[in-house]
Amino acid sequence: MKRKIFGAVLLLLLSMPIWAQQVKVSYEYPAHSLSVPLQEYFQMQGVQHLRLTIRGEFNGKRAKLQKVSCHKGVFTKRELIPDLVHLILVDSVETVDFMAVPYKEDSLRITCFYSPLDDSAANMGLFTDTVCMGRNNILMETYTPGDGHETPIMSYTSGIPVEGGTYFCGLRDSGVEPRKWYEKYGIDDYVYYTLRLEEDKSSEGTIYVRITKDN
Repeated sequence: MKRKIFGAVLLLLLSMPIWAQQVKVSYEYPAHSLSVPLQEYFQMQGVQHLRLTIRGEFNGKRAKLQKVSCHKGVFTKRELIPDLVHLILVDSVETVDFMAVPYKEDSLRITCFYSPLDDSAANMGLFTDTVCMGRNNILMETYTPGDGHETPIMSYTSGIPVEGGTYFCGLRDSGVEPRKWYEKYGIDDYVYYTLRLEEDKSSEGTIYVRITKDN
């Protein structure tokens, strides 16, 4: 009996997508290490910057980034990296940066940077996205993954609505995945970004750009 139960559990674990088991994300604020005048300048300009350290057994898998938008409880998705660009993750630890800058009167430009070479002095932009600048929204971590193929890695959202404002720390520590923020807390008009891993495949005759540290 115990052997049957063990076999069933093992089969379940093996059938789970490997990316769902392996991907872990941690966050840091690089601006905190800047000089005080530069920190004040970033604050004055409304610049936000988060660095993501992504850990997993990537083994040359292709990474695809997607934007998920919530408006009045309706979710829409959009791929952010063109099909002709293949972002290949080879190390067990990868780093990307998200930087947000105010754009026009009611919008924000969010750019995701990635350094494909360890000795590269400058990161390359993987994508730039324009979102509506919510008055109470900030660039924020998403600690809790869902049960799908995509891992949430970053969001632009308000916190949990409370009397007189919003509660960002409560949202960070809630253990609720971004997909359920609208249903559980009534948070609306937010976006979050996801990472999906898949085997790198190319069709014969297809021309594409390969971004990887082992170039």
